Amino acid sequence: MELHPDLEPVGFLIGSWRGSGRGQYPTIEPFSYTEEVSYLPGPGKPFLVYTQRTRGADGAPLHSEAGYLRMTPDGPELVIAQPTGLTELHSGRRDDMMLEFQSIVVGATPTAKPVGEVTRRIVVSGDELSYTLDMAYADVPLTLHLEATLQRIEV
Repeated sequence: MELHPDLEPVGFLIGSWRGSGRGQYPTIEPFSYTEEVSYLPGPGKPFLVYTQRTRGADGAPLHSEAGYLRMTPDGPELVIAQPTGLTELHSGRRDDMMLEFQSIVVGATPTAKPVGEVTRRIVVSGDELSYTLDMAYADVPLTLHLEATLQRIEV
């Protein structure tokens, strides 16, 4: 499949990635997890299809999300949906092999947790992807929640 020309600046993300991370937040006990992420080109369109799945140390499913990384003349945008009832719309910026995203809207169903803000930072170095995710939840301001390092498993 031919890569849309607008995706060339984020072509370094394309593929599947697997690794481990750790989570923390003032309202929970710290935890470890394994994760698999993929960024795959849309069919001739200027977006990457994003999927993510995590598992706990015992192998039980923890979290999943899916969405799109869109390239626009103003920079990258990220659209994410989670089965927990949350959606995230982000605007971002790219600097070489690093992407930073700031939520502009966090939508929630009536039963979803009250997440107010999310930031995501993704850095790729060769075949290693690392990221951090900060979150504002309930009365807790923007605070580190997740960080992981993943290895490319296929392009």
